[in-house]
Amino acid sequence: MAVAREEIWAAVDRLVDRAPRTGDLVRHRLEVFAARRFRQTGRPVPPELNAVERHAAITTLAVPAFLERIRAAYDGPLLVLKGPEIAARYPDPVLRPFGDVDLLAEDAEAAHAVLLQAGFREVGDPELYRDIHHLRPLRWGQLPVDVELHTRPKWIEPLAPPTAADLFADVVPAQVGVEGFLALSPARHAVLAAVHSWAHEPLRVLREVLDVALLAAEAPPGEAAAAASEWGVERLFATTIAAAERVLDGGRRPLALRVWAQNLERVRERTVLENHLQRCLSDLWAVPAPLALRRMPSTFVRELTPGAKEGWRRKLARSTLAVRHAARRRSEHDSAAELL
Repeated sequence: MAVAREEIWAAVDRLVDRAPRTGDLVRHRLEVFAARRFRQTGRPVPPELNAVERHAAITTLAVPAFLERIRAAYDGPLLVLKGPEIAARYPDPVLRPFGDVDLLAEDAEAAHAVLLQAGFREVGDPELYRDIHHLRPLRWGQLPVDVELHTRPKWIEPLAPPTAADLFADVVPAQVGVEGFLALSPARHAVLAAVHSWAHEPLRVLREVLDVALLAAEAPPGEAAAAASEWGVERLFATTIAAAERVLDGGRRPLALRVWAQNLERVRERTVLENHLQRCLSDLWAVPAPLALRRMPSTFVRELTPGAKEGWRRKLARSTLAVRHAARRRSEHDSAAELL
């Protein structure tokens, strides 16, 4: 069951009101919601929230011109992933900031070359974009947004992602305000957004859960679950939807939110203990149980042994500190660990 669209925005206001610290809202990427809610309730708006809001407004205004420039340079099919396509579902696109436009092309390398010839320029360290799911980002002039051309969607290992051909087989016109762009159906886009989020870190950010809930709310009943099953991520998607139902609609608290994802419901940063539990256990909510159990020993070895540039003495010191800081926010612990 997806969260009803009409319930979502009031729920976001309640989440903003519940957050213990402004920094927690920043980590959950609810900064623009928070700025507007603070003004509505007579609270002073911290400078960092004003800054994000201004940048989001500038980016939102720049995106149509940026997309028109891309479309003028390259006439092949382009599929918009996340970013402006999801922002179009928000009451105001400014509420959903993004720093780049993710586009999937049937031949990303060819599209990349065409855009370079048209005057786009590469940005970012080239070493960061070797053998990953998208090519080196491109920028046009002084516009404050980049485009990342994807060869495939970001996916959780070791599952194989759908191919570009798979994704282009079921598309609809994009809602980005510029003609000629395509998008996934809301059901398939909801699943892709959920997997992309988990590939970074499972259930890490409220806004990413909100994105999935918005897209799923547009899909016919059962269609998103069917897409998740087709791509082999039905456990991951069901967990994400259950988390959304809990934090946005007061549904039953799923086990993941009891064990390692309490950060969502409490609108705060993940603690040190929750972070370790997530790294050790979240596979059980993401992939088939036999695969999760096979991967678990190697996960525990990584958690319990020193890293490549770390000796046992430093590992023991960090582990001792982690036990002492089990209930503290992860960023606070990381700052303390840097001093060891």
